[in-house]
Amino acid sequence: MSVGSPLVFRPSFAQRAMAMLLFAGSWLVGVRALAQIMERLPVLRASLKVAESAGEPTWSFWIAVTAAVGAVVAGSLLLAGTLLGLLMVEGSQVLIDELGLSVEHNALPTPLARKLGAGRLLWKQIARIDRSGPFFVLRGGGEPGRGDRKDPNLRILLVDELERLIFTILERSPNLKHED
Repeated sequence: MSVGSPLVFRPSFAQRAMAMLLFAGSWLVGVRALAQIMERLPVLRASLKVAESAGEPTWSFWIAVTAAVGAVVAGSLLLAGTLLGLLMVEGSQVLIDELGLSVEHNALPTPLARKLGAGRLLWKQIARIDRSGPFFVLRGGGEPGRGDRKDPNLRILLVDELERLIFTILERSPNLKHED
């Protein structure tokens, strides 16, 4: 392989389609739940007024409204999580060349992409490969004489031919330590 032709690993069509379906399903469920809450709000309000006028306690109505708002907030957080996952799957790619590898999350803003594991490591900088949740994490161990500059931890979520990518990393990284 020459220096000018890097290997590129991207998510497969099936992986991208699954991420899109998860996001669309989360969005539809959230919109449906919010529509049901808005539809029942006049009934809850009328029931609250009747209970107040009859002198009955209204705490159960307030618990129901609070639970509904909590469900909407939880659904919004899940939707944001699936959107982030969708963007990571859609925009992720791993480039391998003679010097090392780089992970790119093109669909995310640069600061967020760096926090989520985008960056570049040379082959001799890769010290460990781990699993952390859905990610494969490549940890940099540093080079002697570089000072105290910290190497990034690269995170790979989903790529096509993941096994081939891991074997390539294992072959080319001279300082790699792994337990498995």
